[in-house]
Amino acid sequence: MPSTGTSISTAAAIALAALALPSAASAATATTACVPQPTTKAFAKFGDTADYSVAPGGNFESTAGWTLKGGAKLVSGNESLGVLGGSKSLSLPLGATATSPAFCVDETNPHFRFASKPDNAVAGYAAVVLYRDSAGKVKEAKFTSSAFQAWGAGKWAASSISPLATKIPLLSGGGKTASVQIMFVSTGNPTAVGVGFWGKFAAGAIGKVSIDSLMIDPYRRG
Repeated sequence: MPSTGTSISTAAAIALAALALPSAASAATATTACVPQPTTKAFAKFGDTADYSVAPGGNFESTAGWTLKGGAKLVSGNESLGVLGGSKSLSLPLGATATSPAFCVDETNPHFRFASKPDNAVAGYAAVVLYRDSAGKVKEAKFTSSAFQAWGAGKWAASSISPLATKIPLLSGGGKTASVQIMFVSTGNPTAVGVGFWGKFAAGAIGKVSIDSLMIDPYRRG
């Protein structure tokens, strides 16, 4: 489980991200579906044969539409997994956050995945799906973190298959869409002793994590 300090940091980041979410009036729509996007079998080499489309700004070749805090920035060097081509990726120092543009999700968008890389053993992240409920309150739909991955420091890895539409109550009845955001938080590795101290001591240089190739699964699995 994340440490208390990590939980407080994540909660504060969620509150800040609320400012960028759509109003309650546009949170769910009963009449329209999301516009289909081009797809590829982006994670086939990892045994995942589902089709995926690129999330808005998910190639991280530009920060357009993204809200970056705490020193988050684009750096040279694309993920090496071959999920998407490009020349840049997102770098998150310890404590930094990056919140995506709001995008349309309906019941045919059950999951998302991305590529991630820790700089060292004290690095870690959380990926949070944000949306507004029918009362206009920002909700955390799913908490996905690097704790569920087995990776080596300095190596790119595919994230776990992370729930999206399957965890948003607004979509449970079908025939609705929701505007959501995905927020990445550089939490550090909660099991690493002194991660907070060393990360702050080094101005976030210790415990950085990189993110790239944010993809949305547009079909329900059988």
